[in-house]
Amino acid sequence: MFLEKKFIGQKFKEYRKKLGFSQEKLAEKAELALKHYGRLERGDCIPTLLTFFKLIEILEIPMSEFGIDIENIENENRNKLIREIYLSDTKEIDAFLNIIKTIKALKFN
Repeated sequence: MFLEKKFIGQKFKEYRKKLGFSQEKLAEKAELALKHYGRLERGDCIPTLLTFFKLIEILEIPMSEFGIDIENIENENRNKLIREIYLSDTKEIDAFLNIIKTIKALKFN
């Protein structure tokens, strides 16, 4: 399946090599320990959502590579917003939600 840890690790390795990054360089860019990144790439473990989205952004991996077709949503800003949410901490997500609720409340009043 698309979400098996070995499959994810193979995609990270494939795209890392396409960009000409060493494991060390990519681990540094992603703020990961080299040993941990190596385990991800080998498929020994599965990344957290935060790490997954950080790596696919750095490596420029389209979500369609994982069987998720959000790239074809008619609104590109929606894709950017989704990525920002996945890369955000809890406080930022709460703030985003409050802003969206406020905008929607204003829109319908």
